[in-house]
Amino acid sequence: SNMAEIDAYLSSAIYYVVIPVIILYLIMYRVFGFRKAKLEAFICNLMCGWIHRKFFYREKKLLFEHMKDLRNKSGNNLSVLEIGVGSGMNFQFYPQGTSVTALDPNPHHETYLTKNLEKSKNNNNVQLVGFVRSFAENMLSVENDTYDAVVCTLTMCTVRDPTAVLAEVKRVLKPGGTFFYLEHVAGQRGSFIRCVQNILQHIWPYLSSGCNLNRETWIFLDQSGFSNVVYRHYSINTWLAFFARPCLYGTAVK
Repeated sequence: SNMAEIDAYLSSAIYYVVIPVIILYLIMYRVFGFRKAKLEAFICNLMCGWIHRKFFYREKKLLFEHMKDLRNKSGNNLSVLEIGVGSGMNFQFYPQGTSVTALDPNPHHETYLTKNLEKSKNNNNVQLVGFVRSFAENMLSVENDTYDAVVCTLTMCTVRDPTAVLAEVKRVLKPGGTFFYLEHVAGQRGSFIRCVQNILQHIWPYLSSGCNLNRETWIFLDQSGFSNVVYRHYSINTWLAFFARPCLYGTAVK
């Protein structure tokens, strides 16, 4: 029956994903004395590069191809604001000579980001020109009409107020500027995956820095007031985190 299937999938999710995450948190917190923000940055640096390469590389390559068009149109090196920059997984996709300002509320990401950029050989001479410690809902230190592009990957699931974030993205983009995004999203209403997401949602945000498994991000995009919103729904191939299979990527033009 459907209910038995859901029970089986929930059991495997808890056994293979939820419990290992809790154990890792406890070890790092208790044994190494990592506090929450530092721990989140450590885990992100440890895991996110692999996750992005394994599950999102192809779609990112397709998505960021459009950034080259933007660069050709402007005739200059692009200025990019990346929200929730993590450890810099997207820099390899940016056009030659792009200037990136990173925005993240967690200051510990800056250390990993700087180290990774120093080590990396394939970043197309992309320059990190600033690190803004701020939530995306209220980017007070960022002026209007500043950036050619704003980038946000696997971050809209975690922000507290998607409507406010999209309003801020639109504000800081230059006229004609583009918002690039790639996110895991809610499954279709009434679907098996959505049912599992709704159940796991009761505990998942506490284990994953506030990540929402069942956020219908496309609705916020549709209502954001951008002049041209284009996205594609797709599904990643993972058994382990099957509840995060539904994804979406696309662009929105100011």
